[in-house]
Amino acid sequence: MRKTVYLAIVLFVVWCVACSIWYLFSVKGLTTDPATFNGTSNAIAIIEILFMTLGAFLIGFLAAYYLQEGALKKWRSAFFSAEHEKKDLQYTARALAMEKQSLLNEKSYLELQYKSELAARAQHNQQLEAKAGQTARELEEQKEREAQLRGELDELRPKAEQLGAEVSHLRFKVKQLEYENQSKSELRVPKEDEISDLTQIQGIGPAISRKLYAMGIYSFKQISQFDKNMIDQVGKALKYFPDRILRDDWVGQARKLSR
Repeated sequence: MRKTVYLAIVLFVVWCVACSIWYLFSVKGLTTDPATFNGTSNAIAIIEILFMTLGAFLIGFLAAYYLQEGALKKWRSAFFSAEHEKKDLQYTARALAMEKQSLLNEKSYLELQYKSELAARAQHNQQLEAKAGQTARELEEQKEREAQLRGELDELRPKAEQLGAEVSHLRFKVKQLEYENQSKSELRVPKEDEISDLTQIQGIGPAISRKLYAMGIYSFKQISQFDKNMIDQVGKALKYFPDRILRDDWVGQARKLSR
């Protein structure tokens, strides 16, 4: 299409030049002889040629314009539509570029935030692991201390039992000494009518009777007034089981005999 247009332009120019030469030399009768050369006539002829060429150009242009008006309208419409579409595409491209940049910025922010959270979580996990390790060590130490204390307790238990037995024995000795001191301090020579034959009580033989006399117990009335504490002290002093005194009912027999 472009080659045809260029060819038409070249033909139009050649045609205009040929017509100008023909008009100058044939119609106007101009000559190149300096003797007959007329500048004014030549100038007028050139102006006339220019006007005729311009008029032919305008006529041809207008004819071509009206002949191609529909095509020009279509081209113009397509051109403006393409320009409008181009602008829309440029606007869309700028919007997409801005959106892309925004997404990239958001991606960078999210990546940074994710890395920060990962670092914080890793640090937290390390702290938990360290705490768990410390707790495990403390538990192991606690178990070792507990086992050690149990061993020491097992070692001390027999000693504690032995000490308890010794304390009980010492308490008994103290009570016995207190009773003996009290008996000695309260010991008096009884009257003959105050002395009872303690062997009449079942469970008291001559030997026990003599020990009771030595302890200051010489009458049925005294035995009838025995309480639990006194029975325990007399039993320990005589190396006699207190339940034996209760089973033989020394107190009840003494009450009957003292009436």
